[in-house]
Amino acid sequence: MSACRLALLFHLTLGAAMLGALPALGAEAARQPYELIRALRSTQDRIAGGDAAAFLSYRTMLSEQATLFADAAADVWADPRNVRAAVAFVLSGGEPSILRKLVPLATGREQVLVKAALAYGENRNAEAAKLLADLDPRTLDGSIAGHIALVQAELVAKKQPEKALALLGDARLLAPGTMIEEAALRREATLAAELGAGDRFEKLTMQYLRRFPNSAHMATFRRQFAQDVARRSMADDPDRRARMAAIISGLPVGRQQELYLAVAWEGTKAGKVDLVRWAARNAASLAEDGSPQQLRSRLCEAAVLVVTDEIDSALAILRAMPAEKLDAEEEGLRAAALRLAGEMRRLPDLPGEGADPPAGTGAMPIVATARTAMARADALLGGGGR
Repeated sequence: MSACRLALLFHLTLGAAMLGALPALGAEAARQPYELIRALRSTQDRIAGGDAAAFLSYRTMLSEQATLFADAAADVWADPRNVRAAVAFVLSGGEPSILRKLVPLATGREQVLVKAALAYGENRNAEAAKLLADLDPRTLDGSIAGHIALVQAELVAKKQPEKALALLGDARLLAPGTMIEEAALRREATLAAELGAGDRFEKLTMQYLRRFPNSAHMATFRRQFAQDVARRSMADDPDRRARMAAIISGLPVGRQQELYLAVAWEGTKAGKVDLVRWAARNAASLAEDGSPQQLRSRLCEAAVLVVTDEIDSALAILRAMPAEKLDAEEEGLRAAALRLAGEMRRLPDLPGEGADPPAGTGAMPIVATARTAMARADALLGGGGR
């Protein structure tokens, strides 16, 4: 082959390679909105699976995609898939203003979705609820159905909790294995607790812990679970506690400890002696000697025992605790419990167990005193729990 032909072949090959690289250079900008939303959903689902890197990058991804959605050409929105993608983007926490230009471009059901998502994104919830009221999410395209059911449930939860529960169930069925199912399970469990539906709460808790044990939102679920169990009496019954323990036992030891400690902490603030003993002792049984988890378990149990006939042993435990090993909220609880014990010592003798309080005294003084002290501790702790 002549040198001239070799040179021509080289240039043709190089040119083809460069042309082939051009789509890659501008690939992100050229991607259709419905393709962008697939990438966003993939990140969401990784978060539900416990991917910490995906969780940390999510806000950045939303910001980058907002620019791409905003810069998309008008003809892009002729495709209903792209309109639905924009709706899903906003319902995922994206910038709602991108939908304003779509209102006159979309038609039919997609236009309703655009208007509703725009209202929702701009916190005009009453308008969003009205726009979505007649939409059955089960009749919508699969790419948006679960998300709409989740939003509908949130919008009606306060006034129509039973309807919200049904919609959350739809959301889970319409988007299995996704962040939508994860969020729906968390919300549904709390609603069940608010309604006093113990069996349903128990079932949903089991489903969540089995399906999303590593979710990046586990801390949120743990806090909700502990508050529901302690404040809404979802585990006052010994049989239910036994079933809860069986459910929790399927988790890694670290997760079990976290749940039990969260319940013990919330139970302490609620004054639930039996519940705290159950949770604290289960947590302690999983902890290493001298560990922070063991110390926190013993603190919670001792704190509630100061209002029982075991006050002496509780005081001994509290006084022996190494203050340097307690964090600020733990030291706050210890101080509140010691103050309560001091007040208990100054109280007059009380009737025996099962006896009625003295006439005209209302609630037992011990109960009022305990509640006051625990309220002070709760205020100190900011209502938080770990």
